[in-house]
Amino acid sequence: MSSLRFILGTAAYDHRASLLAEMKKQMVTDPNGEFFYLVPNHIKFATEIEVLNRLKDTAALDDDQPYAQMKVQVLSFSRLAWYLLRDTPAFQAPRLSPTGLTMLTAQIVNQHQNEMQMFAGEVKRPGFIKELTQQLTELQTAKIAPTDYAAIMERAKTWAQTNHQVLDDVWQAKLKVIFMVYGEFVKALGDYQDISQIDALLVKYLQQKDLSHAYFYLDRFSQFTARELQIVQALIKNAQATTISLILDRPYHNELPDEHNLFYASGCQYYRLVRFAKQTPGVKLADDLMADQPRVNEDLQVLERVFAAQTQMLSELPIEPLKDPKSIQFFTASNRVAELNLIAAKIRQLVSTGKYRYRDFLILTRHLDGYATMLDSVFKAHEVPIFNDLERLMNNHPLVNLIEALFKVYQRHFATSDVMHLLKTGLLVPKDMHDDLGRTVTKKYFQNAIYQTENWCLQYGRTGDDWLSKQKWHFDPNVDEEELKHHADMQKRDRLASAPLNVIKDYINGLQKFFNQLDQAQNGTEAAKALYSFLVGAGVVERLQEWSVADSQIDLTRAQEPQQVWQVFCNILDEYVQILGQQQPFMIDEFADLLMAGFETAQYSQIPSTLDQVVISETGIVQTDTRKVVFMMGATSDVMPEAKSATGLLSDPDRELLNACLSDEQFLPASGVEKMSGEPFLNYLGFMSGKERLIISAPQLGNDEKPLGLSPYMIDLAMAFDRWDADKKQLKDDLPFMAQPQDSALEAWPYVSAPAAVLGNLMQVLRQALDDHQPLGAAWSFLSKLMVQNLTRYDWTAKSLEYANETTPLPAALAERLYGQWDPEALDAQTQAMQNGQPLPQTAPKLQHNTLYASISQLQDYYRNPYEYFLKYGLRIQKREELEISADKSGTFFHDSLDCFMRLLNQQNLQLSELNDDQLQHLTHQAMAWAFDQQPQLIQLTQNYQRLAFRKRQLERLVETMTKVLRNQAKLTHAQNVVTEQKFGVMDLSDQGQHSFAPLIYPLDQGHKVYLRGRIDRIDAVELNQEPYLMVVDYKSGNQQFNLVEAYDGLALQMLSYLNSLSHQLKLNQQTAKIAGALYLHLQNPVFKWESLSGSLASEELKSHRYRGVLLNDRQLLSDLDRGIDDFKPQLLSLRAFKNGNLKASSGMALVDEKQLAALLARNQERIVNAAAQIFNGDTSLRPYRLDKQDGLQYSDYQDIYRFDPMLDQKHYRDILLTERDVAEKLKQDQSQGDKNE
Repeated sequence: MSSLRFILGTAAYDHRASLLAEMKKQMVTDPNGEFFYLVPNHIKFATEIEVLNRLKDTAALDDDQPYAQMKVQVLSFSRLAWYLLRDTPAFQAPRLSPTGLTMLTAQIVNQHQNEMQMFAGEVKRPGFIKELTQQLTELQTAKIAPTDYAAIMERAKTWAQTNHQVLDDVWQAKLKVIFMVYGEFVKALGDYQDISQIDALLVKYLQQKDLSHAYFYLDRFSQFTARELQIVQALIKNAQATTISLILDRPYHNELPDEHNLFYASGCQYYRLVRFAKQTPGVKLADDLMADQPRVNEDLQVLERVFAAQTQMLSELPIEPLKDPKSIQFFTASNRVAELNLIAAKIRQLVSTGKYRYRDFLILTRHLDGYATMLDSVFKAHEVPIFNDLERLMNNHPLVNLIEALFKVYQRHFATSDVMHLLKTGLLVPKDMHDDLGRTVTKKYFQNAIYQTENWCLQYGRTGDDWLSKQKWHFDPNVDEEELKHHADMQKRDRLASAPLNVIKDYINGLQKFFNQLDQAQNGTEAAKALYSFLVGAGVVERLQEWSVADSQIDLTRAQEPQQVWQVFCNILDEYVQILGQQQPFMIDEFADLLMAGFETAQYSQIPSTLDQVVISETGIVQTDTRKVVFMMGATSDVMPEAKSATGLLSDPDRELLNACLSDEQFLPASGVEKMSGEPFLNYLGFMSGKERLIISAPQLGNDEKPLGLSPYMIDLAMAFDRWDADKKQLKDDLPFMAQPQDSALEAWPYVSAPAAVLGNLMQVLRQALDDHQPLGAAWSFLSKLMVQNLTRYDWTAKSLEYANETTPLPAALAERLYGQWDPEALDAQTQAMQNGQPLPQTAPKLQHNTLYASISQLQDYYRNPYEYFLKYGLRIQKREELEISADKSGTFFHDSLDCFMRLLNQQNLQLSELNDDQLQHLTHQAMAWAFDQQPQLIQLTQNYQRLAFRKRQLERLVETMTKVLRNQAKLTHAQNVVTEQKFGVMDLSDQGQHSFAPLIYPLDQGHKVYLRGRIDRIDAVELNQEPYLMVVDYKSGNQQFNLVEAYDGLALQMLSYLNSLSHQLKLNQQTAKIAGALYLHLQNPVFKWESLSGSLASEELKSHRYRGVLLNDRQLLSDLDRGIDDFKPQLLSLRAFKNGNLKASSGMALVDEKQLAALLARNQERIVNAAAQIFNGDTSLRPYRLDKQDGLQYSDYQDIYRFDPMLDQKHYRDILLTERDVAEKLKQDQSQGDKNE
């Protein structure tokens, strides 16, 4: 007769001792017996060592004597199946790994796309196949067969009728699809074995074999799946004796425990098994035994009683005194990094006492996700070895990325992004390759060439067929190859710059051989062979081995990864060939998808690199109960307890309804709601994992800097042990958020650890001391001396305390060499001599670097931030050019289009205001065609990329709008265009023969000069009292406004500089025309809502294109510029006209008199001279301007270089505090001073 016995007791008691005591008795009574000690797979190895050590202790052997036990096997359920079935023919059948099952599921989904409509939006989502496979495996584990679908639906209808409910259509549709896939899944498995089939074989074996001398002991199982329960029932029914240990406070023979009972889950397990034993003939239910040997100290026993009472929501409990206050401790930290640092320091301190080894510590948390990126670096700094118990996926390994990118290159025809993704994995390095100059392509050469080629491809839009072209790439794609043949130096430079590009191009071109093999593959087997051969031939295996060897010197765990990933890849190929290798029709896209689906579930094997390590794990993962100290970190209200719905294809309500429709022996794993009810028990097991000490901690801020609440478990336990201040709602004697300079030795002790960790804390304390102007206390002074004596990095690190984000000015001589160029007069002399074939004149060295050639926008950059000017124009650091129609390119297109449009009008003697719509459209298209001819790369980009083609159409529509606006504006003004795109300071002539205006050359101190060049978009003229007035118009793609403060400061030099250039040219030409001002015209294609239109579309467009700028405040002049002023309705200028004759400038517009304009122009010149002088003086200060809500850091490409912290670097801002009223007053002062000078 078989027997069943339970060993009960709370987690505070040693269940293993009772189990082994029972085993020893049965060893005596049955010398021929076999004894099987079953535990969860996760702790099998550690339990085996523990069991053998305890058996050795009972054998009274010396420590140095070896001990072996042939009769006792410590196994998990899966290893029990192997042990008992390994010699049976059925167990030898081929089996599929979880990865193979995932591929099988993916194949079924691909074949039944039409039936997957319920999940149509999910099928292509990453992770869907993995979730579906898990759902199918869950059904198997629950003992649910595909053929049960009809019975389930019948029970569902009955349930609905009984409960007066209507079955959810979505639930029915989900189940229909899932069971359809499940049926195909089971059918496709065929002769292959999976876990459920192995479990069925094990049950059958247990039922058929003689187990009269077999004894089974089950330990540390808190619950069983339906399949596991079937195995347990087979053991109970057929083995000689089965002993099961459960964490349970007392027996529950006749009733289930209360749902709020801490031991509800294990009580249900006990009740279910007792009922089975009573109902099964031939099974004797032996008396229960209570584990009576305490496993933990008295203080932890008290915690157990307190926690059990709290979970049952009993009345307020008295405060429990602790025998040793250190047994149970609580602390909070500012964030997770600080929390880990305190934990690591504490572990190191305890180990240093000699009473503990690292393996005596266990760190638990509900979820490790929030700590994953910090663990290695923090514990390495404290020199504490750790083992992260959490399983890690392989899906981000470079080999997986390589395979994914390789197929994307094939599928998307050599898209550059995919090519770079492939090359950047670092696994592809050419063998015996030479570039066009005969140089050997080393790994370093190849790596540098990858990034050079990426930049070049992004800049010139190379992709697709460009990679397969037989023509060599040239660094300058527009180079004339015929011209190169006649210039040896140019040819040499071209070959040198182009060689890395062609190395990458030729290597990628070589992929065609592999892709041809894929195209020729008749089935999956041939494709798998081609892929394997390619990777081996490309040196991927050797590269992985190199990585493994390199990592073995640093991290043994990481060194195992390359071999594991390669082995998984080989297994995936093997399983693919076994299952689908000969399936027809064969499609490469499906082959690639299935391989990636296989990697989706692949995990690294967790193998500790040493036996003496601190284990870090999650409370949901079963752990051995032999450790002495447990840290329960991350005790926050969002995860302790955790309220989380079930993830996957079936929601919690879906699962509950399905469970209600199953037979008695079928049940799904716990739903999210059920798991929540088990949260107290889960955390209880974590609290009781250690034998001597429990330390509970929580961060107060999450990784996103948002506050986190403390766990109610932590608060309740702290209250129970008088560690909670109810008034302040915080822990008593909690650790400070950070170390303080005046800390006592006791206060500084939590931060004492390995030298590198102490150094970090010390630097923080020293910084605090400097900021607060206070000396270090005795404790930190002592630690500082220790660091100086024992850590070579101390001096170097301590220098960081003196660091300030300040730049060093350039020596004036260096600035002159960096920015200065030839004097314009000396340069003219040299040019004329060359043109006349005369000997070049001697030029004094001081004239070779005395002139700063600059555009207006460059000097504006100086006033935005001097350091940016240095980076951009001194060091010439540029943002990487990418495949885009940049602002510069689109701006050039706009200017070229409008310039050509105006020239066409002049050439054909047409009046802009008199153009009809057909003429306007014809001229506009002519102008745009010419503008595109000036930038042929734009056409090439738009032909290759639809996104850029759309952008091109937007540019065209904008130009069409602007020419229409210009025509309509011409009807409302007396102003006439004089010239467009007028250059100044440009030495060559344009192809239209238009002469450049003279440059603006201003003398500086020490013989320096500044030479300004630029281009004025448009100059218009209007005649007033038979006297011409000239006006500058500048086209802007943004809504630019004239700001007096910015103009006076130097941030907006452009418009006034154009007026200075125009004025200067008039003086040179001895012309009497006057300056009327300068205006901005916003280039835009506005969008209007029909219901908001107050007038015609043309009138609304005019309103959206009003001019803003600075003009002379002359009523007649303004009326000529905008005829609407006479009707008190300005249509072109941003002005308001009043019936009393007054005019008022709107926002972005300024009206000035001639003296004020002169003062502005003088100030503009002074700003230019000042900027140039400071540049020659070597000014590189990091001083971004700040005006209202704008500053010089916005839209800058150099933020990563600045490292500018808006909070810490406040003093580095150049604050502009002037107002327009202040500027007006200063202009009066400047004007008065000018009058005195005259």
